Amino acid sequence: MRSCLRRGARLYPGKRGGVALAGDLATELLPILGRSLDPGFNVFDVMHHGTHEKQLSNVFGWLLDIGGSHDLHDRFLRIFIDEVNVASADLAPFPHGNYRVRQEVNTATVIGRDDIADLVLETDYASLVVENYFTSDGHGHGYERYLEFSRRDGRRGAVVLLCREEDRSRQSHGWENARVVTYSRLIDRLHDVLDADVHYQQTNPDSYSFINQMHRKFVSERGLVGDRELLRFMTAMCDTGEAERYRIRRQDEAAEQFASDLAVQARERYVEGRELLQRVKSRLRTFVDGPLVDQLRDTLGDDCIRKVSATYAGIYQWTINFDIAGTTADSGGSHIQLKFGPTAWFANERTPAWRSTVDPEVADYSHVFITHVDALMIRQTTVTLEEVLDGLDSSDRRLHDEIIGLLNPCLRG
Repeated sequence: MRSCLRRGARLYPGKRGGVALAGDLATELLPILGRSLDPGFNVFDVMHHGTHEKQLSNVFGWLLDIGGSHDLHDRFLRIFIDEVNVASADLAPFPHGNYRVRQEVNTATVIGRDDIADLVLETDYASLVVENYFTSDGHGHGYERYLEFSRRDGRRGAVVLLCREEDRSRQSHGWENARVVTYSRLIDRLHDVLDADVHYQQTNPDSYSFINQMHRKFVSERGLVGDRELLRFMTAMCDTGEAERYRIRRQDEAAEQFASDLAVQARERYVEGRELLQRVKSRLRTFVDGPLVDQLRDTLGDDCIRKVSATYAGIYQWTINFDIAGTTADSGGSHIQLKFGPTAWFANERTPAWRSTVDPEVADYSHVFITHVDALMIRQTTVTLEEVLDGLDSSDRRLHDEIIGLLNPCLRG
């Protein structure tokens, strides 16, 4: 298999012209293509709602109204005020309070020159004028008029840009001074609050369902495949020499051919990947039976290793087991395992029995993992699968040290 283990490498010997790209197309695209494209039911999609600022202003106006039928009282309003304050953390924060919510408010002071703000939140001492738009863009509205309106009658005022996408390059003519609040931050925070409130879910099932669908629309399923993932897709096409496909005029035919070619390559990589795993297992078992067992016997005694085996099947087959004699008077022994590849991933991320595991955010499955079965512990070693394939030196004591490290509590009694 053209090595998917060589992280960060760009070029290495290959089949075409003596050099091939390290990340072949199937390998590069797998994390991107693995995401489900099934959007499921969502009321926003059915009603084609959420594509116009007035529609969303209605929704946010409803959520901000402490007397609204959502029965949230001021919970969303408090989240909104918090996000406004975060947007300008260097300024004095706006207080929470009983803000009145109005929509479609004319901020102009000159007759015949209307300038309509989408939302205005007011108390007797504070006022927030909100422009809701897809991006953080004043799109022709007057920032200074909005600011002046927010400060009328001696109130403390500010202008807020409520948007789906923040794009600072669009903010000019005063709008660079506006406080930017995004849909995703507001909805995500509200969703977190309600997700932990079983009572609210039970007493307000319709509102909770609506907010859940809003969260899917603007947070968890935003675009299904987001812009950054699509950029990764395009970059992978360039890195693997496949970008020429974009020059084909009949894009429907080009897409079908691309899908067919990718399927063929993915099948080849899968078969080659299994073969590679078997080679890793064979090399690792050879090292275990020779240098590693000798190292452990030098440390723990000649009779410490009762048995070494590698007989598991299925997802567990990339495991080598050690049955180590008891290290304390009341111990019947210890069971240590070396795991790698799919087995290490399955144990670390899919098997709930393990008490102590490696954080999936930092786990690197190009390494050998080690487990203490009796203590229900999983650890990632410094030994890479690439090193195993190249052949570990007989003097390499890293796996020995990892095993002794796991056994240390037992050795201390």
